[in-house]
Amino acid sequence: MIKREAEPIQALDPRLEEIDCPVGGKSFYDGTTGLLFRHPRHYDEARGGILAETMGLGKTLICLAVVLATKGHWPQIPPEYSVNQQSTRSEVGSLVQMAAVAANRERIPWKGYLSQDLDRCRTALEQNAITYIIPPPETRRSRRPTTVSPGKTIRTCAATLIVVPPNLISHWKEEIAAHVEKDALNILYLDDGEAIWTPSTSNLLLYDIILMSKTRLVEEMLSCSFNSPLEDFHFLRIIVDEGHNFSTFGRTNNAVSALAKLHVERRWIVSGTPSSGLLGVEASTAIQETLEGTVDNDSRLIRDILEDRRSSGFEIASNINVRNSALHQELKDLEKLGSISMDFLNLKPWSNKKGNDAASWKQYIMPADGKRKPKSLASVLESLVVRHRIEDIEKDIKLPPLHNRTVYLEPAWHDKLSLNLFILNLAVNAVTSERVDQDYMFNFKNRASLNQLVTNLRHSGFYWTGFTKDEVTKSIDVSRKYMEHKMLSGKSEHESGELREGDFNFLLRAIQVGENILATPSWVALSAAHELGLYIEDFPDDAREAWSLCQDEPSSPLIMGASQVTRAQHHVDTHLYASDPASGLAALGKSTMEKLWQSLQSEISKSEEELDHDHHERSPMIKKRSPQKSKSVLISTSIQKPVTMNKRTISRVKANSSTRKHSTANSNQATLKDKNNAAEEQKKVSKPPALKSAMKSALKKPPVDSIDSSSVLSKTRLSGTASAKLSYLLDRVISLHASEKILIFYEGDNIAYYVAQALELLGIQYLIYTGSLSAERKSAYIATFNATETFRVLLMDVHQAAHGLHIAAASRVFFVNPVWQPAVEAQAIKRAHRIGQTKPVYVETLVLKDTLEEQMLDRRKNMSPQEHHKAEKSLLDDDVMAQLIKDANFIALLPEEMKDVRKQMAPLREPQRLFGRVAVGMEGGDPDKDLIFPEGMKGLKGRKRKRVA
Repeated sequence: MIKREAEPIQALDPRLEEIDCPVGGKSFYDGTTGLLFRHPRHYDEARGGILAETMGLGKTLICLAVVLATKGHWPQIPPEYSVNQQSTRSEVGSLVQMAAVAANRERIPWKGYLSQDLDRCRTALEQNAITYIIPPPETRRSRRPTTVSPGKTIRTCAATLIVVPPNLISHWKEEIAAHVEKDALNILYLDDGEAIWTPSTSNLLLYDIILMSKTRLVEEMLSCSFNSPLEDFHFLRIIVDEGHNFSTFGRTNNAVSALAKLHVERRWIVSGTPSSGLLGVEASTAIQETLEGTVDNDSRLIRDILEDRRSSGFEIASNINVRNSALHQELKDLEKLGSISMDFLNLKPWSNKKGNDAASWKQYIMPADGKRKPKSLASVLESLVVRHRIEDIEKDIKLPPLHNRTVYLEPAWHDKLSLNLFILNLAVNAVTSERVDQDYMFNFKNRASLNQLVTNLRHSGFYWTGFTKDEVTKSIDVSRKYMEHKMLSGKSEHESGELREGDFNFLLRAIQVGENILATPSWVALSAAHELGLYIEDFPDDAREAWSLCQDEPSSPLIMGASQVTRAQHHVDTHLYASDPASGLAALGKSTMEKLWQSLQSEISKSEEELDHDHHERSPMIKKRSPQKSKSVLISTSIQKPVTMNKRTISRVKANSSTRKHSTANSNQATLKDKNNAAEEQKKVSKPPALKSAMKSALKKPPVDSIDSSSVLSKTRLSGTASAKLSYLLDRVISLHASEKILIFYEGDNIAYYVAQALELLGIQYLIYTGSLSAERKSAYIATFNATETFRVLLMDVHQAAHGLHIAAASRVFFVNPVWQPAVEAQAIKRAHRIGQTKPVYVETLVLKDTLEEQMLDRRKNMSPQEHHKAEKSLLDDDVMAQLIKDANFIALLPEEMKDVRKQMAPLREPQRLFGRVAVGMEGGDPDKDLIFPEGMKGLKGRKRKRVA
């Protein structure tokens, strides 16, 4: 990197190709224009480029090393402004002043040599920094008198600007604190939460690094109320972390406009994924399932993956759709690369202005007629990209082993019901719509709705309560009426003869499945209440009926919703030291359940009124569908986003004896964003705690004598859940969380809430990292999880894991659902498996056996990179996967499971004690008590900034 900065070589114009001349010697041929040149054209390479180092292998450290190695180096005056820039003194300067000017003019890096006690010399050097003038733009001739602008004076500055996403500010601070000696660099931190503006021009010269967030840069450079001091300097270097997000092509955005106003000599983009087509081999190795006793960074595995990549190009030639999709993705990648090259790196000749040998990126680089232009592109990549070879990395850096395995689980009863409901939905729709026109879900006009349905189908592999009893009943009725109509008419609108035997049997099977679902009392209750089903053993007999979710008769084990279990647990735990902690438990259960059912009945009545109103208001011009050709009633439910529970993103289980706050009995329909806003308001109540507070251990054991062993409450156990994946996940967390930190990736906020509810019941502290969090809270969650022992589990939206986050504190990684995009999964895994990780990393992906999940994972493993590009946004874009969904079969429901509640449960390996797990005090507390907020970030957002000297 330093060599490219200091001594950019002169490279042959990438538009030209050196060839042998027929009359001897060499000539240079432009294959696009057909011109032949006798003499070559050369251009200087960019002073910078793209640092595309492998994910997790120290891009931040490489950048800091470059800054340290060039500390005090000064930028050159741009050639176009270096003429007639010699300033004249009004009087003879002192010897110190003249020496300072001479030293700065020669760009001597004096900062690294002058000690702090030579104050007079340092002051003289700082005051006599080299400047140049940018002349004013030419104005049109006018007869009116005009004021001639003197131009803009720019001062050279030895500082490096580092621009990072807001959530990575704390990561850079941590890396600097861990790897840079104290006082080795003078650093200014500017985040969008800071309460002051950028220091004045004279003070900026004192810094070696100015670290700022992307949002702060945009605010500084594009503000209409003032001119940022950053505009007055010519900086040595700018480094943009995750800079691929700054790229545009044929358009502008605020970030690009802000960067365009800066004067910088050396420019770097830092990104492990500068484009989706430039992913390193680690994206493939990270997601490879490891065999017993092997690790994924084995050299043989890497060679096999590279060979597969080379051969995949031959396979796609026969598939027109895949080839076209691959070329479309390549166009997008090349447009992004062109934007970086021209708009940011100022790479010649692509950034040349019109009339100055301008080169067209589109003409010379972009594929035409499906044919690539590899020579020009190879030249550009060679001049820009800096990246170590795999074999060189392995010589110097040895990461701990990475073990990746897929865990195949038998679906629990409720898992089968949820998945079967989606298949029933698709089956009834396919048959009754006769697979034609817009009534058919797979019609191209229904693509957005179908995508949402498939997303919900994937989420249902964890847990789902989105369907109601009435909807299933109506869908069964539609199926029966359609069959009766066909049997009476004997003709189909698009096919002569009776209903096809396959469709007839499919509808019969759908009706049978629907009836089995309606015959399951626990499903009816859990779906109506939108509750996570939990199975409780030895609940106090006098309170069983009061708390039972199934209204007919309490089952054994008792089926309860997670919110109700939380309420009961809270009641007992707040009365642990009473003579009878169970006193009032039955009465509380009765009132809680009455309020729940009343609330649900009120919602149902309101819904019915809205439907009736909509029916009466509907225009008579709207054609009514015929009974034999209608969508399944479940369609509207299948394409709705799931109901989420009332949960925070931070655990309310405390490591000490502070109050444990629980959710109410009712599952309020609150979104995650609403809860985050509430947390933001609550956190302003008190000042952020010191680091010492956050270091309190979460591993303190609860009092063993909190409940008398003779009490019936001591025998009450959480024996299982309604989700096979949740039960497995809880078993793993319970066995691992004391010795290892755990990272759980999810897709869909409802899944995070269900996991959080279960962890809260077990007294295990967690954090939920989601996209709706503020930047400062995101930074606080990562810093706290990495630095303290308080929070043992971090739940993270998998799509939030691809932004350079460092979570090396976690050594156990779980994906609750298989991830469709390999690059997203690889990015997520690399959050934990990176430099700084000291333990082996174990990755587990949970998959339900013999379901669409398993088929999806098998299909993903056999897809080429080009096929992945085609189906990057939706798995429906893959023809094979779309057909698998169309042909999905029902999961078998065993008769013994229908009758035995115990066999419907996904059991925990070891039932967990429900009451008396933690000591509960009576005092209030700050929900952010144990969080580490980066200095200056908490509570400053929205404050008016003040300019400082």
